Amino acid sequence: MFIIAFFGIEDKDKQLGTCHNITCPSCGGLARGDIYKSYRYLHLFFIPTFRWNVRYFVKTSCCGSLYELDPVVGKRFEKHPAT
Repeated sequence: MFIIAFFGIEDKDKQLGTCHNITCPSCGGLARGDIYKSYRYLHLFFIPTFRWNVRYFVKTSCCGSLYELDPVVGKRFEKHPAT
């Protein structure tokens, strides 16, 4: 019996939602911020099994600046995007 194990490591970026009426730290303008989650994961037989290096980012709509969020704030936004 011969079994071929399909496994691998991949990176994934996922848009979580949008936050309105934030002040951009770069240009000082009132903008919309798109919240993204980035992580690396291990998959076995194309099923994600383990995630690490989870990071959250905000991209502003006014000047396109990208900022990393505190992981606590990112997890809170992921659980309750309306707040």
